[in-house]
Amino acid sequence: MDCTTPSRRSFLAAVGNLASAGWIALNWPQIALAADHAGHIHHADADVPPATLKTLSAAEAADVDAIANQIVPGGATPGARDARAIHFIDNALGTFFAAQLPAFRKGLGEFQAAYAAQHGADKPFAAAADAEQVAWLQQVDRTPFFTAVRRLTVLGLIALPKYGGNHDNLGWKLLGVEDNHVWSPPFGYYDRDYPGFEPYPGTKPYTA
Repeated sequence: MDCTTPSRRSFLAAVGNLASAGWIALNWPQIALAADHAGHIHHADADVPPATLKTLSAAEAADVDAIANQIVPGGATPGARDARAIHFIDNALGTFFAAQLPAFRKGLGEFQAAYAAQHGADKPFAAAADAEQVAWLQQVDRTPFFTAVRRLTVLGLIALPKYGGNHDNLGWKLLGVEDNHVWSPPFGYYDRDYPGFEPYPGTKPYTA
């Protein structure tokens, strides 16, 4: 893990790596269930992001939030904490990723125990200074647990705000996404000279 503050380019690379690993494709059915879950189980509140954490304990959430904050720290550009990625992670693990919660908790427990063994049990990871957090994450950034937090953090930045993260569309702003419901042509360089549909010679324009 690079200890320098990641730029927008490095964040885009992180998203690319996530996709290239095939993880999203492999787990897309579970991700797609998010919309179904919101639309059927909590239809009345489908567009309202969760206001409180319901799955992780306060201590668990603090450490996961601290990890996410080092994966995509804030500063000149918004980070995971600014976008409230922890709310997405908590919501995901309690709903459409609930099957992954036991393994996630086991990994978090191992992460916390290993950190305490090296740094002492009197101060949790979340309370450590940034430099100490980064140094520790560099030791564990190849573990399945760190990978899971990283992936959930990225999803928490780019998912619809109603799932808990991407607060105030900050994740989309980081990516340069324009949140428009409808787009008008031209859409890009490939159609900038397209005049629109023109009737074929010898045919009459269609009328309803």
